[in-house]
Amino acid sequence: MNIIAAIITIKPEVKIEDIAEIINHEREVLKEWTSLGYIHDLYLRQTRNGAVIMFKEMDEQKAREMVATLPLFPYLLSVEYLPLLKQV
Repeated sequence: MNIIAAIITIKPEVKIEDIAEIINHEREVLKEWTSLGYIHDLYLRQTRNGAVIMFKEMDEQKAREMVATLPLFPYLLSVEYLPLLKQV
């Protein structure tokens, strides 16, 4: 299985409590993507300054396009993309 890991980091000056409504909308979008089968897994970073979205059976360009539509996108410092192969 092909996986694209999108490693997301939120800008350090962004306070999570100030963007709570945006985060709720972000959760709704991610829940929809999961139900549509786009997301293999999702992890919050322990530091709470970002997440890792594991897109399945998708190329990097499509993952980039999708991440750019996330409600939190304007608040992101960076997104690193890592292509992976899941071994069974």
